[in-house]
Amino acid sequence: MTYFIDRIAQFIHEEEIPLEHLTIVLPSQRAKKYLQRALFQTYEKPIFSPKIITMNRWIKELSPLPIIEPTRALFKLYDVHLEVDKEEPQTLDEFLKWGKTLLSDFDEMDRYLIDSKDLFKNLADIKEIENWSFNSEELTEGQKKFMRFWDLLSEYYEKLNEQLQKDGECYMGNAYRNVAEQIDLVFKEDKETCFLFAGFNALSPAEKSIMKQLEKMGRANIFIDADRFYLDDKNHEAGSFIRDLMQTLQVTKLPYIQDTLSQDSKNIQVINCAQPTGQAKVTATLLKDKIPPTELSSTLLLLGDEKMIVPVIKNIPLSVGETNITLGLPLKHTAIRSWVDLLFVVQEHFTQFRTKTIYHKDFIKFIKHPFIIGICSNEDLKALAKIEQTILEKNWLFIYPKELNISETLLHIVNEFFSSWHQSPLVATEKIRSMNAFLYKYINANEKAIESAILYHFDQSLIKLENILEEFKPGLKLNTFKSLFNQHWINETIAYYGNPLDGLQVMGLLETRLIDFENVIVVGLNDGSMPPTNPIQTMIPMDLRQYHKLPTPREKQGLFAHHFYRLLHHAKNVWITYSSADSSMGVDEPSRYIQQLKLELSRINKNINFEEVDYTISNEEEKSQPLVVPKSDAIINRLDEYFEKGTSASAIRTYLSCSLDFYYKYLLGFGEEDEVEEDIEASSFGSFIHDTLETLYQPYAKYNDEGEVQNDPPRALSSAGVEQMLEQQKSLLQKGFEKHFEKDKNAILEGKNYLSFEVASHLTERFLKAERKLLKSQKGHLFIESLEENITKTINLDVDGTEKTVCLKGIIDRVDRLNDGVRIIDYKSGKCEKVDVRITGNTKNSTKTDLEHLIYNIKKRKYVLQLLIYNYLYQEKYGVYPEKSGIVSLINIEDSPFYLENKLTDDIHSLMELFEEALFEIVRSAYDRESLFEHDSTSDFCGYCEG
Repeated sequence: MTYFIDRIAQFIHEEEIPLEHLTIVLPSQRAKKYLQRALFQTYEKPIFSPKIITMNRWIKELSPLPIIEPTRALFKLYDVHLEVDKEEPQTLDEFLKWGKTLLSDFDEMDRYLIDSKDLFKNLADIKEIENWSFNSEELTEGQKKFMRFWDLLSEYYEKLNEQLQKDGECYMGNAYRNVAEQIDLVFKEDKETCFLFAGFNALSPAEKSIMKQLEKMGRANIFIDADRFYLDDKNHEAGSFIRDLMQTLQVTKLPYIQDTLSQDSKNIQVINCAQPTGQAKVTATLLKDKIPPTELSSTLLLLGDEKMIVPVIKNIPLSVGETNITLGLPLKHTAIRSWVDLLFVVQEHFTQFRTKTIYHKDFIKFIKHPFIIGICSNEDLKALAKIEQTILEKNWLFIYPKELNISETLLHIVNEFFSSWHQSPLVATEKIRSMNAFLYKYINANEKAIESAILYHFDQSLIKLENILEEFKPGLKLNTFKSLFNQHWINETIAYYGNPLDGLQVMGLLETRLIDFENVIVVGLNDGSMPPTNPIQTMIPMDLRQYHKLPTPREKQGLFAHHFYRLLHHAKNVWITYSSADSSMGVDEPSRYIQQLKLELSRINKNINFEEVDYTISNEEEKSQPLVVPKSDAIINRLDEYFEKGTSASAIRTYLSCSLDFYYKYLLGFGEEDEVEEDIEASSFGSFIHDTLETLYQPYAKYNDEGEVQNDPPRALSSAGVEQMLEQQKSLLQKGFEKHFEKDKNAILEGKNYLSFEVASHLTERFLKAERKLLKSQKGHLFIESLEENITKTINLDVDGTEKTVCLKGIIDRVDRLNDGVRIIDYKSGKCEKVDVRITGNTKNSTKTDLEHLIYNIKKRKYVLQLLIYNYLYQEKYGVYPEKSGIVSLINIEDSPFYLENKLTDDIHSLMELFEEALFEIVRSAYDRESLFEHDSTSDFCGYCEG
């Protein structure tokens, strides 16, 4: 079996073509090394290599004018626009929305040797037809403006080329046209030079014209890598460009066309993976189990979906050894992407918040970015952790850099990163490059080699942009500048260095041109990835493009079809993976190439063994067992620590609702992630009202915050006192809100926070009015005993012969005396119903004991346990039970208070004796080694398990 590159080398040798005068033009730089090796092996001795070059580089060399950088050309086109359209010139921001597309069309028109006047006249005619004018009636102003735009395109083209000619420059398409129209340019350095064009597929008319002229002069040979399977089939898209080339060259056949696809034996296995990342696992298995080490140098790992590069590389087995990754790591898939996004977000927030302070979310993302972590010492990391904790504790929405206690190194990068660009693209680029240099200097290149390489390549990509901005000094809106900025780095890659000839070769599709492999693994052959479905960006309608033979999506698909089928020419074993995962648009579909192999190629070639399989996780991994936690000695010890430190009504109720949730929350200490509150959370909302009521009632309380007597006897609260509270509540509430937003006093003046403040004020006012109404209707007096009283009770109980200590604690919002009866009151900003505080009676036919029935009520009734514990704690401290204990709901205040209702026992004493038994029983069950911590499927509000 002779590979295509080997046949080229043999031809050169057999024809005795003088290598010093030979120029070989290839579509891919990657194939150069393979061709040089083939020449060395064919000549069997050291030789001077002929000139081997890609088409684009060759044209650049031949062009008498230097090729202008695309962004510079874009700004020059804008200057032309200002010169041509003096009536309604557009701003640069508006122009850039269509200027890049127009420049691309100009480039394509020259490559396709199209008469610009004809095309633009056709285009203007089409747009006139679309407006239905036909000169039959007067056009509207909008139509006139629309038509004038299309009429000016031809002038844009002419003026741009005149200006570039004047400046001694040209764009790439113009260079192709110049060479095609002045073929003598190819002989300017070597009059005896001859050419060999090899492996081309989709050629523009300019390229075909150059080849044809040289071929007719007897100075060029053309070799096409194709197979009769798709070349002879006039309907097969993979051969469409080659058939066009044969027509241009006026030949009926081409040399070295193969016929392997319909005859040679091949094993093709298509593997369906339920998830995209599963394809990386499949690849690793194939490399380890299916391909011998001796065959790795003739093995291609093709990334049909280039987003798979990172997971695929991470999963390449160590046994593979040498691996050459020519594709490179795209910068857009590295930490640079999030770094650039954050840079622009910071500038957007300067405008949005109208402040030069640092928005807390931006700062948190900044200090957690790999680049910042990469320059931090251990002391720096500790300082940043402390700052983050302070931000959360003090609820800082905005941060002042001067208040940050950090090293000079960190402070420098903070000040650079969070400084305004003053709407200047040049200032922005200079600042970003300055930060690149600073980070590159301080990042440890040995430990952070990838980060260093990323920063270096990113910075290099910005040099041209900085030069252009210095030359043109454009004024751009931030979003427009971001788009322009990203164009200069988004497609850059970091090269992985390896042996380009030996070992496993990891490539993208375009890099495989001319190179043949015996083993091919294609990863990510999904519809949309191969062939790609991204649309052509053009101003020229598709029917007009077709008329002028400009490429359309159909031609683009034909191009990729040839690349794919060409890989199969000499492949013996082919593995193809695709994903069938759910996506936002439905289910990922396999590429149509898979169906073509199955329904067309494998039917024609009976020597193909075609197989389809599904990749699934093994049964052991697939079965998901419910999580249970046995009570080991370590967990029993943790229970001892927890109960001795103190438990609460909410913790006990969590245990009864779901023991696994209790384990996560209270034994492991899992909690909700702390966040700065930009909008008032429910917990904070209730706290503001609690704090305001405490401040209002504290002057009347017998005991102060420290539990010391401050009023003895306590002051009686009258309706007049409540009137004063009504006048004070809003200002006190506002102070609480402002304290919460310490760094941004205006946070409550608008949006959700303003609404929260008004609602909180309304609820507080309703409560006080209800209190006033109560006092007016009562003949007795209301005395406040204590507010936010913290009471604890230590219990010792026997658990399987071992004494355990349980500290029970609770904070009682309010204890008061109304008509000489003690009440315990707990405020709730949520809703309460009578059923939430009712202990139902045990029926005669019930199989439950009174103890079991009480535990059932504690579990099912929302506030029963809390009120029972408050009674229990109050009796511990004062020796008596309160007359009443209840919930005041600020939502349904008209029905409050909701007092604890006992239907189970005769009186409060017997109820509390039964409750103590229930409490002991609950604690003993927590220690019971026979019962596991497991999820209760009837529990709907577990924070950390599947419920």
